[in-house]
Amino acid sequence: MSRKKDPSDQPFRDSSAKVENTAYENNENQDLLALKRLIYRMPDREAPAGLTESILSSLEPKTVPGWVRIYRWALRPRTVTFQPLKLVPAAMVLVLGLAIAFQFGPWRKDPGSMDPRQASLIPVTFTLSSPEAESVSLIGSFNQWNPAGHKMQQLGDRNTWALEIRLPEGRHEYAFLVDGKMVVPDQSSPFYQSDGFGNRNSVLFVSRDEPTNI
Repeated sequence: MSRKKDPSDQPFRDSSAKVENTAYENNENQDLLALKRLIYRMPDREAPAGLTESILSSLEPKTVPGWVRIYRWALRPRTVTFQPLKLVPAAMVLVLGLAIAFQFGPWRKDPGSMDPRQASLIPVTFTLSSPEAESVSLIGSFNQWNPAGHKMQQLGDRNTWALEIRLPEGRHEYAFLVDGKMVVPDQSSPFYQSDGFGNRNSVLFVSRDEPTNI
């Protein structure tokens, strides 16, 4: 048979809990007070030498690398104002400066002067009588047998082809390329040299004593 709870028991249990809590708080306060007294009684000691400088140096701002500063500057938004009228004087000064530089600069060549290498060459005129030809080019040891840039021109009679070039002194082999496919030696040359393929090349000896007409 169960016993009914006595309502008078509840205040007794509540008061017991309050007493226990108060005792616990008093013990905790005593512990804190003892810790404070222990810290207060501890002897003072000087800081190690260089401790202050070490702490301050660690707080100094670090140097940012140059490329980082350039990168941040490039990404920073900015406003550009374009005023064409203000650029006109600067453009005129620039153009004038370039004109003066080209006119009086050290690289300007005297119109009457000649490249020393060209001055040492001797003018030689080549001619070929071929009225049936549509085109004639001069080839030889002096241009590695390449007709490019050595096309001959027809004279007034339309029968003769001619071209003047400058050659160094010495021995040169040459021939005429007619219509881009037929190699013809110079019939007026007294000297010939076999090319090793059954054809003959004309031979020319250039001397400084006098210009040569072939």
